[in-house]
Amino acid sequence: MKKVSYNITDSNTWIKIIHKHIASTLTKNLLILEEESGTGTIEVITIQEGLHITFIDVMLQSGLKLTRSPDTSNNHFILNFYFSKTEVPQKIAQQQKTSFEHYGVLLSSGMTASESIIPPNLPIKIFNITFSKDWLQKNVLDTVNPNGTLNSLFSNEKAIYLFENLDYTFHNTYQSIIDSEKSKGKIWLVADILKMLTHFFNKVESRPTFDHTTNINAVDIKNLLIAKKSIEENWDKTPSNESLAELANMSLSKFKKRFKQVFHESPYQYYLALKMNKAMELLLKKEHSVSDVGYLLGYSNLSQFTKAFKKFHNALPKEVNS
Repeated sequence: MKKVSYNITDSNTWIKIIHKHIASTLTKNLLILEEESGTGTIEVITIQEGLHITFIDVMLQSGLKLTRSPDTSNNHFILNFYFSKTEVPQKIAQQQKTSFEHYGVLLSSGMTASESIIPPNLPIKIFNITFSKDWLQKNVLDTVNPNGTLNSLFSNEKAIYLFENLDYTFHNTYQSIIDSEKSKGKIWLVADILKMLTHFFNKVESRPTFDHTTNINAVDIKNLLIAKKSIEENWDKTPSNESLAELANMSLSKFKKRFKQVFHESPYQYYLALKMNKAMELLLKKEHSVSDVGYLLGYSNLSQFTKAFKKFHNALPKEVNS
């Protein structure tokens, strides 16, 4: 397995580091894997000075271990977008069990550390946005409340990890980004990226003001993501804080504090949001009736499902499904 070490930096620098370690050709900011490394491409696109996006679409011949070392300051930030599939085990009539996707985005600052392994012989698709502190200051922090959450968060010279659920604005904008990158043209791509970032920063700014960075590290984040994945994979069971804390190798009090610190909600609130967002996704596909969607998500009583959905989305399920 090949190993690559790097810091969060300008994406044009990062792609050169990858090129140096794996057999590939690099033309401008498009890296094409050579046969001995696998197939696929990595492309970096400059949106503005200090703001870049990266599309990774590869299948490697052998595994690749990526180790991100912490920098001495938060001069750069990265938003990693990802999803995991969660299967719904029930069947409706003779239909096969349904699968749906759960999306998330994790913000990391230059002072954070991480380690990930890209497995061999599997298609890997990754999308991320990177921006510099200078870009952030000029385009975001100078325009918002100086005493608000954003300025409080980014003024810290500490490791910053921050998670947000990818709601439908994120999801639909991402689909538009894909379309823009392929066929619409750069002006639409720039507009979509700025819309994506505006939505993200608005969500962060609306959070209660508290210290997002106190005593949090890469190990804590890794363990919290394990707990989060457990909630997603066991979506039909109300999560137990005690069992999740044990899974995250934390005390109960530390787990509850760190979970809310990173994910902006308690484990139960995260679990409920997961179910309600999946309900919205299934209803929008219009492949199942309202009652079938409620049943798939574990509600034996339609009125209970309707009440929960209305409280979360401020709309009735039938309004979405019609």
